[in-house]
Amino acid sequence: MKYRSIILSGPVASGTTTAGKNLSKKLNLPFKSTGDFFRKYMLLHNIPLPNKEEIPDKLDKKIDTQFTQMIKNHPGIIIDSLYAGYFTRDMPYVLKVLLTANLQERIKRAKERVHTHKETAADVKKRDLAHDLKFRKLYADENFLDPKFFDLIIDTTHTSQKTVAEKIIEEFLKT
Repeated sequence: MKYRSIILSGPVASGTTTAGKNLSKKLNLPFKSTGDFFRKYMLLHNIPLPNKEEIPDKLDKKIDTQFTQMIKNHPGIIIDSLYAGYFTRDMPYVLKVLLTANLQERIKRAKERVHTHKETAADVKKRDLAHDLKFRKLYADENFLDPKFFDLIIDTTHTSQKTVAEKIIEEFLKT
């Protein structure tokens, strides 16, 4: 097997968490999400979801390092992490998947769910910008979602969850 782990990255409401949970069930691999950690942290500290800049930089770096080490050392895991494509760019045993969707669809999805609060279109746009600014501040002046960091790119705008999982599994199981 070429790959032993999968990372999923993508902008807000592109489907990474849903894909990760589906893949975990189908491949019988553990699933972890940095987004889950940060949403819990933000709820606990009463930080609105779009205000990524209020998370201490030291905590961001600690969690990113822990998840990157988990990917590096685990015999097989699925990780949903916004910056993971960039962090694992030199790990050939990790299938790096970028999920995308057009902005209108992502806003629609975000409005239909509640993570820490009911999101608005402005929240989605602000979160996308905040993630980019935080990455550039902490790591590199690059687009962490640049397709060059990924092995597989799937536009989920009109793609079913089942099809997304099937495409990822097909690529993951290639030898």
